[in-house]
Amino acid sequence: MSSIVELLKDVIRVIRLASKPTAEEYKLFLKVVLAGMSILGALGFFFQLIGSMLEFARLQAIPMQYTILIGLVLLLVVLAFGLYLRSRAEI
Repeated sequence: MSSIVELLKDVIRVIRLASKPTAEEYKLFLKVVLAGMSILGALGFFFQLIGSMLEFARLQAIPMQYTILIGLVLLLVVLAFGLYLRSRAEI
């Protein structure tokens, strides 16, 4: 019961501290959200395109080890690119 009361107190405290964003802040949030949605959409399209091409080519199934390795390499490339952009202070 006390945890619910503490949760409600925390919620009330956050609501009191919250303020309406300025027009500039709102535009920044909108740009960030749209950029994230665009990136996710492009990734989804890319994976769907690759899947369609593989299905059309009727290639043999790629072994699980290679699939995991390719996924990890792609993840490392994306993380390295993110760190590179962060080091240049563009994020």
